[in-house]
Amino acid sequence: MFWIIRLFFRFLLGIWRFFWRLVWTVVILLLIAFGVVWYLTGDFHSAVNQVEKMSQIGQGGWNQWKETGTLEVLSQTDSHQHAEGKWAQSSARIYIEPQMDETFQGAYAEAIKNWNQTGAFTFEVVADPSQADIVASEMNDGSTAVAGQAESQTNLLTKQFISVTVRLNHYYLSNPNYGYSYERIVHTAEHELGHAIGLDHTNEISVMQPAGSYYGIQPQDVIAVQELYTSSDYMKSVQSEKKSKLLHQVIGGAFCSSCYSLFAIMEL
Repeated sequence: MFWIIRLFFRFLLGIWRFFWRLVWTVVILLLIAFGVVWYLTGDFHSAVNQVEKMSQIGQGGWNQWKETGTLEVLSQTDSHQHAEGKWAQSSARIYIEPQMDETFQGAYAEAIKNWNQTGAFTFEVVADPSQADIVASEMNDGSTAVAGQAESQTNLLTKQFISVTVRLNHYYLSNPNYGYSYERIVHTAEHELGHAIGLDHTNEISVMQPAGSYYGIQPQDVIAVQELYTSSDYMKSVQSEKKSKLLHQVIGGAFCSSCYSLFAIMEL
């Protein structure tokens, strides 16, 4: 009987030692991460913020596991409700928040470059948020099963965007349990910028596919943007041409009237 009790206490002692080894392992990993981020950025406060975000993401996932026994199922990239809006022209100014996670900053920059290379729409990066039409930001929200978000304000009369804010969600994109590679994070940024352009979801092979962020910008996405903005640009050019013709007619008519009056005076 004594050996059973002794074995039981040894079992409890083993669990206790394992628990504290796990705790120390996590602490050491956080310290290593802190040191690496501090070395790369050279900014103490930035390093603290990055490690704090990592710990929050890990804690969030652990809490979700404890409550449900499973991780939240990420069924779609975002829950965007199409506002049927677009910009007055095929270009917009965008501000990338500098205090944001560096991975997200890089993903936004690459997504902007990829959209600009299509020639269908142009993003101009600005350093002053007050000059921006679009703000590229981040969030850390596990209460909604989306990897990104695009929030727009639209003029209901003109159907034109007033402002758009796009966000990448740390809770899923930075959690290794969801398997988001850097390439898929870039696709997520391209997807949210697609909404900022005025594109809606589609179930075809497209960067605007609502789930997974598995595809980058496709030829049909470029065509969709061109069709969205070609009509408005065409109407503007037609209206401009009409105004120009009308102005020439008015000037020409006034010139002819002046000539007629001059000739009449000469005849007198």
